[in-house]
Amino acid sequence: MEKIEFECPDCGEKNKIILMGHDRAKFDKKCQNCKADLEILKNNDEISVESKKIVVGKKTAVPPDYKKYKPEESNEKTAVFIAILILTSSLMGISTGWSLSNAFDIDYSDYEKINLEIVVLNNTANLENVTIYFNNEEMNYTYNENGIYNILATPGKYTVKVTSPGHKNATMIFFVPPQDSNLRLPETNEGIEGINRFTFLMKEGNGDITLEENIYIKVFTWCPILVYLFSLIGIWGSFITYKRQSYKNAQIGAFFSVMAMGFLVVGPILGIMALYYLKKHKKIFTASFKN
Repeated sequence: MEKIEFECPDCGEKNKIILMGHDRAKFDKKCQNCKADLEILKNNDEISVESKKIVVGKKTAVPPDYKKYKPEESNEKTAVFIAILILTSSLMGISTGWSLSNAFDIDYSDYEKINLEIVVLNNTANLENVTIYFNNEEMNYTYNENGIYNILATPGKYTVKVTSPGHKNATMIFFVPPQDSNLRLPETNEGIEGINRFTFLMKEGNGDITLEENIYIKVFTWCPILVYLFSLIGIWGSFITYKRQSYKNAQIGAFFSVMAMGFLVVGPILGIMALYYLKKHKKIFTASFKN
């Protein structure tokens, strides 16, 4: 039995160990002071002590002339160019959305009056004894055959109510777009349904009914919301492109800038150009690193 005293290589504290007659052996022991894991090697009369602590090497000094990596300047210019295309297309989309949302507020009083056809019928016959109101104002009309009433009105949004004895009052909201004053289909010499021809299907009884609005009302009500949404996605995509954060998200932004229909034609063209250049310069995104 041999009692050996050794020094901890980590903290320098003296420790002791008792060896049971081994000439060559390896022992594990924990320092009583710093609790470091130690490995003790005995080779006859020689004793060596090593720490099992993992030593992290010192950071290698960076040479003073070493330049920090930066993406190529041409990549930055390309990203800025594509981002401007997407942003411009998206801003045009916002302008288009604003125009659509304000279409009902445009003053059409100076426009030429349009010959509208109001068709009034029920499930069995055309109705001849009716009263027609445009925005609560009783209108003068010319009765044509087959339940067709011709009324002159300027373009604009109207709430039209038709009344007939023995029938429920029917109300329809429609928008009359600017058009030729006497637009007719050549095959039938009739107006175009939903544009300058509006059919009121009356129901017998008392009370009121509301008929479906024409397509223009739906378009000018819902399209601005979608256009604004698409434009905002496009603006987000332009920022992603400028920062070169995500090629996929940049594509999404460019796509929705096309869908925003800025200035109807110009915006989509710019968005399509952005999609083309994104695909052509896809590698500029792989060269983007966070500093």
